[in-house]
Amino acid sequence: MYRFENIVGNDKIIKSLKNSSINDTVSHAYILDGKEKTGKQLISKTFAKLLLCENNKNEPCLKCSSCISFESGNNPDFFFIDGNKKKLGVSDIRENILKNIETKPFKYKYKVFIIKDAHNMTIQAQNAILKTIEEPPKFAIFLMLSKNHNSFLPTILSRCILFKIRPLSPNIIENFLISKNINENMAKFYAIYSRGSIGKALEIAYSEKFIAFRQDIINDVNKLDELDLIQLYNLIDKYDNIKENINEILDIYLLVYRDSLIFKQTNNFKNIIQKDITNCIQKISHMSIKNLTNKIDAILKTKLSLEQNANFNMTMECLFFKLKEK
Repeated sequence: MYRFENIVGNDKIIKSLKNSSINDTVSHAYILDGKEKTGKQLISKTFAKLLLCENNKNEPCLKCSSCISFESGNNPDFFFIDGNKKKLGVSDIRENILKNIETKPFKYKYKVFIIKDAHNMTIQAQNAILKTIEEPPKFAIFLMLSKNHNSFLPTILSRCILFKIRPLSPNIIENFLISKNINENMAKFYAIYSRGSIGKALEIAYSEKFIAFRQDIINDVNKLDELDLIQLYNLIDKYDNIKENINEILDIYLLVYRDSLIFKQTNNFKNIIQKDITNCIQKISHMSIKNLTNKIDAILKTKLSLEQNANFNMTMECLFFKLKEK
């Protein structure tokens, strides 16, 4: 159920949204910006539900006709625009927003529009919605969800309240997972691996596919030193075929070397994250502290380079040569 009390983290943003409802200072347009699965959709839908609630101004009541229809996906004054493609064009804006903005709310105080992946709007689409944002009807509220607020026109940004959704700390996510009866050791691993996203942590915690994927990558790390040049390039080709998962792959490499470094320094498995792969960690920890530190640094630099659209094959080639250094 969509209630603010069920949302973990981003307290300042939630407080600001609730206060705007309580004090009748709701803006006509918001941008919620942050990485995938950081809670943008959950926060925006809860706020939309609150704005449409017939009884409360600080938390959806769950009892009125609006709250009930919202939960069932049938609220006539709530619109969720999911283009489900790389670009949202003018036709998407006209069909889903401009056509529906012409009439007053069917039953409730507002018409609330959530635009998922709004950063994918073309320039033409942004210009199409701009006039509505500049001179909105009193009943219109726009919540635009974004992974890159810099993709918006300055004229759009200047007319919206921008909230930057921050990743949660590993401790918060770990405690949340433990409260869901997930093993403490694995909760710690999932929390680190999730990169601040409870949604991501829950996804991998209950995914057999992820367990198999992770084990496959750990096997690659474990045998890396034994690969000849041809096998090394075969490994790069393997990752090139699944490069949409390269962040996850590099995170697994990073955690293996991190745990190996901790074990190297302490000679104790107590403080490592991945207690289920102690044989692999012990094997890799035979390297020097400097060598392990250099490998961690190389992985971090590779992640940054790939985020900046560096050539995939060349970047991975450089990484693996560094990872194979003695």
